[in-house]
Amino acid sequence: MRGEFNGLKVLILQENDTAFYVHCFAHQLELVVVAVVKKHDGVSDFFEQISLVVNVVCASCKRKDLLREQARQRVQKGLCIEFVKVDGGSLANRQQASGILAYFKSYELVFYLYMMYDILHLTGTLSKQLQKKDLYILEAALMVRGTMDALQSLRDTGFANIFPNVSSFCQTHNIATLEMQDFYLGARNRTTTKTNRFHFEVEIFNTVVDMQLTEYRDRFSETSTQLLEYMGALSPCDSFSQFDKSKLLKLAKLYKYEFDDLDLIDLEGQLEIFYHSCIKDECFTTLKGISELSRLMVSTGKHRSYPLVYKLLKLALILPVATASVERCFSKMELLKTDLRHKIDDEFLNDALLCYVETEALVKVENEKQQIEKSTSTYTKYLTANRSNML
Repeated sequence: MRGEFNGLKVLILQENDTAFYVHCFAHQLELVVVAVVKKHDGVSDFFEQISLVVNVVCASCKRKDLLREQARQRVQKGLCIEFVKVDGGSLANRQQASGILAYFKSYELVFYLYMMYDILHLTGTLSKQLQKKDLYILEAALMVRGTMDALQSLRDTGFANIFPNVSSFCQTHNIATLEMQDFYLGARNRTTTKTNRFHFEVEIFNTVVDMQLTEYRDRFSETSTQLLEYMGALSPCDSFSQFDKSKLLKLAKLYKYEFDDLDLIDLEGQLEIFYHSCIKDECFTTLKGISELSRLMVSTGKHRSYPLVYKLLKLALILPVATASVERCFSKMELLKTDLRHKIDDEFLNDALLCYVETEALVKVENEKQQIEKSTSTYTKYLTANRSNML
């Protein structure tokens, strides 16, 4: 959909270059991580080796009973690839296990382990916040920007912090360490003209973090975050505490076909008067969002007094903004409306989808039988407690 030449986004923008939308932040974050894994060979190989451990150990070893019996001991000792190396079902399995074991005892793996932990720790924290049902979209945009700043800080100072931890881990677990000033040994142990420090700091650490930052900037476009920030200035919450005329004028400039130069001049004046009239009106001081603001403007006739402000408000309301909750609804819809149920009518689909999406809320709803049992139990307790008085 994001194809540079024929993607859906490009085709829509060819018709209207102000057809803005805000894609699901949680989905974009997932695409950021996946893109880096695919683009960097070392990171891709790291995760591939991790996945191979599970496949080789669980699927390729003939003595599964032994693996089950000694699971706790193997976890405490470390990798259980040694079992597969000796007892693998085929020569290919045993050779593969030997290669994995050699990689897992290398300095390079430990470095990737620490580096990816620091990177995924930041993205994991952001991901948890972006998947909340009560996500405040403006706060989400600020968190994305904060995560990018944290990654930039990691880019500047992270290698110096990771290096001693990697060395300490290798010494503790008897893994050969490397002298950073020595020349790096590449494929098939061939000596290269670059030092170990250059390889690990520049070719791996700096490159991977730079890829992360580039993907963040590409996926989370500045226009999207600006739209959300400018929209926040329209919020009537806390007596228009976030109102900012300069941001609202910038928002209007983004919609160049809706506001010409004369409109922008008139809008500035309308915004000023609108703000001062609303903060003194008790009806407008208790609103919870821009949807309530739009309804109240219509009911009080202010949409006619401030037509440009109302137009800006409508543009904010119709801006498509997807969240993780919306993405989940579409995913669950695919599970409900299958090929076998392709003739399901809209009303039944809506009812079924509501039950499927809001499972947490429906679990708390008591059915008729539960209500009767609860009432009977309450009545029985009442009779027991007051039995002596009744006698």
